[in-house]
Amino acid sequence: MSVLDEELHSAATAAAAGDREAVERVMTTLWPQVVRYCRTRVGNSTQVTRPADEVAHEALLAVARELPALARSDHPVREVYRVVSRTVSDVHGGSAGSPDVPAEVVGLLHHLDATAREIVLLRVIDGLSVHDTAGLLGLPVGRVLVVQHEALRTLRAKVA
Repeated sequence: MSVLDEELHSAATAAAAGDREAVERVMTTLWPQVVRYCRTRVGNSTQVTRPADEVAHEALLAVARELPALARSDHPVREVYRVVSRTVSDVHGGSAGSPDVPAEVVGLLHHLDATAREIVLLRVIDGLSVHDTAGLLGLPVGRVLVVQHEALRTLRAKVA
């Protein structure tokens, strides 16, 4: 379990038991990552149906409803990511990519497995750091780097 997983697990366990300060601690800990994720996925242009910060609020409410599941999970960061990504997908009609990703790139990404596709979207398209990506996906930093390298190699081969 990562440090963030341990911190989140501890706070979620206390929050699920009714500790209001722990609920606040969970929300405060997650807010920056959730907002960043929503902003990269939803964008803040005038063409989106709902602003990213509004989607982030809704996603955190969904996470709050899942506090007992977070407390039981060995990897609460993954659980948070699942809830947030599902909320973003629900709000935007199942769109899985960033609004500015060209159709040709989306077509190429279908050659990758789901984890590699998400890493490429987060790292290359959305510009998140390797540490933020690893935290969102609940993976070690080294694993994110290896999967990203292999995914980009696969995509280069498809283009060539």
